[in-house]
Amino acid sequence: MLALAAGYFLVAYLLAPGAIYRLVFSYFIPSKRFQRTRTEEVVFSVLAVVGPFLLSWILLCHSPIGRFPCFGSWHDKIAAYDAVVLGLVSDGHPPVTIIGAYTRVLQEQARFVFYLWVLCGLEGWICGKIVIRYGSYSDTSNRKRFCDKFLLRHVSEWQILFTTITLPEVERGKMVEIDALSADTLYTGRLVNWFTDQDGNLAGIFLKDAFRFQRDNWNRDVAADKAGERESYWREIPGANLYVVASSISNYNIRYVTEEAHLASILRRRFGNDTTVTKVTTV
Repeated sequence: MLALAAGYFLVAYLLAPGAIYRLVFSYFIPSKRFQRTRTEEVVFSVLAVVGPFLLSWILLCHSPIGRFPCFGSWHDKIAAYDAVVLGLVSDGHPPVTIIGAYTRVLQEQARFVFYLWVLCGLEGWICGKIVIRYGSYSDTSNRKRFCDKFLLRHVSEWQILFTTITLPEVERGKMVEIDALSADTLYTGRLVNWFTDQDGNLAGIFLKDAFRFQRDNWNRDVAADKAGERESYWREIPGANLYVVASSISNYNIRYVTEEAHLASILRRRFGNDTTVTKVTTV
């Protein structure tokens, strides 16, 4: 019975609240994915639960909210917990007479756990709202410091690099372009997705509108002193998406560009540097 009670407290007060926090937080920005040890999982859950636990205790023990619903007097509550503790530490089966005490304790625990889980979800929502506006904070902002020291430690570094979270909100509509040097071949394109393994390491990236730079042709023409425009040495790769394995990539260059700039770069590679793009607006 004692082991069963310990398992209940571990799940109800640590693991489940920590999972609820991560679930709500990940609605705004995915948390870092890696294989945690049991100790790391418990430590993370403790840090996530401390605030909601204290607030739940204050609400239920030192505010009018704790009076509803009422499961009996304060003395009955103390007596019920004393009976349950004695039943857990004693040998053999607990007497039938303390079934009422178990019922009272379960009701009290269900109420406390309900508030705890709700507040953990609220904590995840607040932290998610704070971190998603990271790029709009000034360097001296307390919220930016809070993100740097605490919140972003639990966010994948690839989520920060491969999205526009670090940009002000007015620039969040920009696209992410990547130049990736893979096995002596330079690729460029618009990043549309990426994948990580269970340890959070990058496994691969998907590029759309991908081009490959013809380095051999460029070096040959440079040596012959007849090199043309650099843009003309890009060759478009057929297919909807290009998958590049991360283990083969030795260097990244990441740009955040507007849709017009991205389209202009594609057209220049296809038709030359003289190509211009004009944005047409309708009235």
